[in-house]
This record gives sequence, structure tokens and C-alpha cells, in this order.
Amino acid sequence: MKKLTTYYFCIDGGETKSIAILYDHMGKILSKSKSDSGNSFNNVYNVEKNINLLWSNCCRKAKLNKNKIKYSTIASFGLAGIRLVKNRIYLEKKINFFKKLILSTDGYIALAGTSFTHSVGVLNIGTGVVSHIMLDDIYSQQISGWGFPYGDKGGGWWIGFRIIQETLKAKDGYMMQDVLTKKVLNIIGKKDLEILDHISKLKPNKLAQLSNLFFSTINKSNISKNIIMEGSKEINEILKYLIEEKKINKIFLVGGISKFYLPYIKKKYLKYIYSNLSHPIKGALLIARNKFPSEKLINK
Repeated sequence: MKKLTTYYFCIDGGETKSIAILYDHMGKILSKSKSDSGNSFNNVYNVEKNINLLWSNCCRKAKLNKNKIKYSTIASFGLAGIRLVKNRIYLEKKINFFKKLILSTDGYIALAGTSFTHSVGVLNIGTGVVSHIMLDDIYSQQISGWGFPYGDKGGGWWIGFRIIQETLKAKDGYMMQDVLTKKVLNIIGKKDLEILDHISKLKPNKLAQLSNLFFSTINKSNISKNIIMEGSKEINEILKYLIEEKKINKIFLVGGISKFYLPYIKKKYLKYIYSNLSHPIKGALLIARNKFPSEKLINK
């Protein structure tokens, strides 16, 4: 009987977008695909739909029959919000057609992407804020990453949330308007009922999009400057915990807005920071190929 070729199907699923890569048995990229949110905490049904879409697209682009290769494919996904047990169980039941399915948090595959298992951590600042560190080369610990609306101070959706708060103060007249609030009002409306209708529909990914206005006005708006200082304080507190309490000496800074915080990180912490040197989807592949330990959260 002919031996089946092994394939690896890996997904990095965050709040705003999901990236998938299909690899051959040697780890060579066969195809790539993208979709929207991979946050299973917010909407596990949408994540299921996106996983199926990504799988179909990757197989089609690679000119492979998805129904034939699924039995020889190891799937390794890093998904935001996957710590929620009921949603994990749901996906394990619905996405059960692979040879093997490995579910990790998106922060953990970023940690795996460093290829280090000793005294290493990842701080991901994107739509949300989450850090993962390795403990005793076996267990990992997650810091922050609690999601909307309770955690992730300093991340993209939190910045959008703070922008809305300050804009509403300016709209009511007891805070002075500036270039940032004027731009926001042009988007959310200038009349009370328009604003209420708009903000009632805002989800984390839409709030994160407002951060583009924030970064474009960082040198022109006092509100933007105050918000970046709030976020920076949180980032420095996390770094203090990682470095001074947990004795982590390599911290990989990743995520779409992490570069904006670099000038605000305390000088004494900068020597521990490595920027853009972790590749999350590579981490998912390393986990799939048993070259990095599967996730065992000490604080699950």
C-alpha cells in the first residue's frame, strides 16, 4: 500500500485577521490564504466557517483534493480566545476531519515561533495585548489577553475605545476638541442619534481600525499623546513583571502596533527586547512537527 504524504495546515488566527499556510512534508510552502477573525471567544461559529474557507482555499491554490489529503494532514492552529473550554470542544468536534488537530492560543504559537524554550517570552501588541512565557521548558504562562471589554490595555481595540470616550467628552463640550476628535466625529457622526447608532455596532476589530486615526495624529493631538502614555504605562508594567519577577531575559515584541511603543519602553528594559523576530505561523508548524512542545498552560 502506498504511503500517504504528510501535509501540515497551519493557522494564525487573531482578532482582526487569520492567516493560513499549507506545507508539504518537508515544511515547504504550498499555498497561503487569509480570512477575517480567528477569535473563537467572540464568535466560534464564524471561526469554524473561516477555518473551512481557509482549508478549501489553500487546497485549491495548491491544486490538491482536500477530501483526499485531509487524512494525511496535521492541522495546527493558534487561535485567540481558544482557552474557553466550550468553544475548544466545539471546534474539536466540528473540525475533526484531519489526521491530527492541535489547538493552541495565538500567543503561544508566537512563543513557539521564537524556537526558544528557556527564559523566553513574547509580548504581542496588536488588536489586543497578550504575553506568553515558558516555565521550566514545559509549561507556559499567559499574561493579559483577557479580551474585549475587560483587558488588553494598550492594544488596538482599547485605543479605539479610549478615542471614542474622549471624543464623546469633546462632543458634549466639557473637553476641548482637537484634530483627533474632529476626525473621529467625521466617521461616527455629529448628531447624538447618529453617534449612538454607530457606536452600538462597534466590535473590537472596528475599534482597532480607529487606532489608525490615533497614530496619524500622535504629534498633533494632546488626547493622542495622553492615550499613548496610558498604554505605555501598561506595557512597561507587563515588561517589569516579565523581567524583574519572572526573570525572562529574551522578550520578542510582535504585533501590528508594537513598533509604536518602542520609543516609550523604559531604557532599562530595551536590552531584553527583540523586535519582529518571532514568526507565529512558523511556531504552529514547529508544534505540528513535534519540534516545539504543545501548549500546557500553567494558568489554564
